[in-house]
Amino acid sequence: MISLQKLNGATAGRDWFSGPVNHVSDGASAYGAGRDLYYNVVSSESLPVQTAPVREEHVQRIRGCLVVTESQITLTSLLADEPLLLLRGSPNTGRTTTAIAALLDVAKSCHRLMIKEDPGQVSAAHLERGAGYFLLADESPWVSRLEEVADQLSAVAVRSECRIIILARPSCDLPHRVVDHVQPVADDVFRKAFIHRLGDPNAWDAHQLDKYDIAVRLSGCQPVEAIHLAAWLADGVQQNRDIAELFKEQPLFTHKRFREHLDEVPTRSGRCFLVSSAVLHGLPEPVVSAAALDLSRQIHEESQEDDETDDTPIWERLENWLSYSGISMVSSDRRGEGRRVQLRDELVPLLLPMIWEELPGVRQHLYTWLHRLGESPDEYVRIKVAHAVGLLTTCDFDQVEKEFLDKWSRDSKIMPKQLAAWALEAAASDPGIRDRVDALLSRWAYLGPYDRRTTAAIAYGSQTAIRNLDKVLTSFRQITRSTKGYWLCDAVARSTADIYAMDTARPIVAELARWARGDAFGGQLSAALALVRLGALLHDGARPALPDHCDQADLIALWSRSLELSLSTDEMAGRKSSLASQLWQLFADWMKEWDRRPSLRPVLEGVFSTAGTGSLQQRRTYQLYLLVWRQKRVVSTPLFHYLIRILKDG
Repeated sequence: MISLQKLNGATAGRDWFSGPVNHVSDGASAYGAGRDLYYNVVSSESLPVQTAPVREEHVQRIRGCLVVTESQITLTSLLADEPLLLLRGSPNTGRTTTAIAALLDVAKSCHRLMIKEDPGQVSAAHLERGAGYFLLADESPWVSRLEEVADQLSAVAVRSECRIIILARPSCDLPHRVVDHVQPVADDVFRKAFIHRLGDPNAWDAHQLDKYDIAVRLSGCQPVEAIHLAAWLADGVQQNRDIAELFKEQPLFTHKRFREHLDEVPTRSGRCFLVSSAVLHGLPEPVVSAAALDLSRQIHEESQEDDETDDTPIWERLENWLSYSGISMVSSDRRGEGRRVQLRDELVPLLLPMIWEELPGVRQHLYTWLHRLGESPDEYVRIKVAHAVGLLTTCDFDQVEKEFLDKWSRDSKIMPKQLAAWALEAAASDPGIRDRVDALLSRWAYLGPYDRRTTAAIAYGSQTAIRNLDKVLTSFRQITRSTKGYWLCDAVARSTADIYAMDTARPIVAELARWARGDAFGGQLSAALALVRLGALLHDGARPALPDHCDQADLIALWSRSLELSLSTDEMAGRKSSLASQLWQLFADWMKEWDRRPSLRPVLEGVFSTAGTGSLQQRRTYQLYLLVWRQKRVVSTPLFHYLIRILKDG
């Protein structure tokens, strides 16, 4: 399988991170991103209530870059009397920074409060006396009973002499305790951040930034983007680079150049090549050009446009299409492919969303064309299509979900499901919509029909899932409890193997052992299928060897129950299935390592000991395999007798 990361330029979304990483209680991390903070909880043992302090260096950065807004003034004033307030506004508009600044005005320190499920579990023991806390509630299920939750938390805050600010979307309400967030002006944020970054109060005038029309350039930008731009420009100034040239390179200003280019390209085919390049960049030019002409014909047929008047010979038209400065041709590193269409790195996450924003009339044509491309036999093309759909989620998540994700996830064939999984992997790379991706996958995993649960299982196999491993494993558990379908269990097993790594090995094997010990057939089957994939990792390589990074009791249970399943009459996992033969062959491979890998011995002994306490059929099956292995010299004669004694003693 080809992942998104294997394709050139296959990173989705905008990454505006520029702040430090803060360690959070119980295994989480907090990342500063301009005027907003992002917290990724990666603990495999996520606690019901966690807190994360805003560190002093981040506090200093906030104070140095802060643009005081009306909402901050109101918050500070009300917090003098109110233990809890609701700050409502859209994500990425600076509301987190506003909340932190207000809390720092009235409390001795500031922390993030993280609640896994039930806010009623928060007690005074979780809060530091006299501190301030902010709580993100955008996707929380308890938002529907916000007033009840606010009363509970308010009572806890009073007992702890704390202050709490709940951050929620504009649609939320909390009578008499709500403040509407006012987004700071982007150019004001830019000015403060630029001066703070350089540590010089005269930096703005010294570099004559007034002449660059900063307010115009930042029109429509969010505060986090202004912070990122200011840091980037200040770094360039410190490297003695020319400011005018820096502005030309900055992707935030690409919109202006893009609009100008659209006015310069009068032909439908030229604009279609721009669209095709935005989706298929990195692929051979004939593939990109053919797709562009296909889109051009489609638009002509569906809109009944008159044929464009363009007498330029076909072989020269490509030069006209390449007039946009961000697109170029590069030689392929593979013989026989000719040249490839290349985008500048900073354009990769921007060009397609710009096309979507600037050309509303082409959107439905774009959707139809992407669906057709998604059926291509070329896997590289399909991955590019999925990546493009992931980018479009930043423009209109609901529409993309309806147009692509819902349809792909409900399809009975595996290829559309893989497209949906790839698209969600790309979408999750954007911190602004990551929560929506997580919520959608959870809904599919817990409430979806068979095909959607299979899609969720595939999607959870991406490396982006590791940021909340506990939640992913819980979703897998829910899926396996409610199915006996082989392909759905196989999808769970594949994804579990895909996210198996040095830092996830122990919790993953513990979860597999839990499924194997359980009564749900889907869990037992998924555990056995995953064992076949992971059990072959005996030698050092890119991923850790299974026996070296897991609890021995879990490995014994996983092996014992999986081999027991292979003795059943079930067609998918029983005696006559291919899974059964794979399990016993893999177990024989482990037996061969008895002398070379002493760490395996307690596990193998434990499996034979467990079998000795099992049914007569189990004991006889193990004895039969031992006889065969001795004959084939998989085990030595002394080892044969030793294991036979363990079987008899139980």
